[in-house]
Amino acid sequence: MGQASAFLWAYVFHGGVAHALTDQAFEAASESPEAWTWVHFPLSDQRSRLYLEGLDELPAAARALILRTEQRVQIQFSGHWAFGVLPDLERDLDGRPVGSGRLLFAFDGARLVTARRQALRVVDEVRREAEGGALIASPAEAIVRLIERYVDVSEQRLHDAAQALDRVEDRMLGDHGEVENLKLGPTRRGLSRDHREYLGLRSALHRACVPREDHQVALLPQHLSRLAQEAEDLDREAASLQERARLLHEELDTQITSATNRSMRALTVMSSLLIPPTLIVGAFGMNLSGIPFAGSAGGFVAACGLCLAVVAGAYWVLRRMRIMP
Repeated sequence: MGQASAFLWAYVFHGGVAHALTDQAFEAASESPEAWTWVHFPLSDQRSRLYLEGLDELPAAARALILRTEQRVQIQFSGHWAFGVLPDLERDLDGRPVGSGRLLFAFDGARLVTARRQALRVVDEVRREAEGGALIASPAEAIVRLIERYVDVSEQRLHDAAQALDRVEDRMLGDHGEVENLKLGPTRRGLSRDHREYLGLRSALHRACVPREDHQVALLPQHLSRLAQEAEDLDREAASLQERARLLHEELDTQITSATNRSMRALTVMSSLLIPPTLIVGAFGMNLSGIPFAGSAGGFVAACGLCLAVVAGAYWVLRRMRIMP
């Protein structure tokens, strides 16, 4: 199997500077002691899966985790290797976000292997940065960059959600007309989904700070506590926005219920005022002998006057009962 049919892209880093690899140069770069390589695989391609199955350099646990496309965010260690699953954002071909994604990774001091099933935003942005000249000194630093970029993107998403809540709150508290058209559902769903992602990343980083097994992974442990704090801040902010969205939803329900009650009250008052004249009109409309004013030229005017008098009496009664203001 040729390398070109296996990986999606590959880079070799000399002094932290990325150089794109062709399939012919891949083996030579992998064996260079002065450089490290980053290879990215699409798990939707069976050729990539077959190549990973034969990649004996990977620990068996790391290879199994990548091939089964594990979804739980985690960081594990095995000797000189670290491997696991990081959160990311899926995107379509036009770059638009379509949901949460997973980036699977494994690295030691000289190699970084990443894999994904769908196109992802964060890993592609970090790759473009490296391609543009950003220095990445080691595989561990690349993982740190991936987590930091995910945090940056997530902070922007939370900022957008906060602005959406601000607009809803301003509309609710201001005199801007009806509130029935205000939509909190999409924002609440997004916050709930993001909160689960941040909680998973926070838990994975905290567990990685105190791993169950000894390891010799260079550089990464000194960054874990800082990254865990950033993930905790994200989780706390997402939880705060969730609570704010819930309170706004309750206030929105209250305002809609109040508006509905006012409408029902108005309809009730109108019905109460119209029922008596309706009865009068129905009585005078009966086709029976002895109907009052049947032979009078002013019968219609008298019936209308009676209806007005009954409506006025009903209105007075409703005011006395404080049903009407």
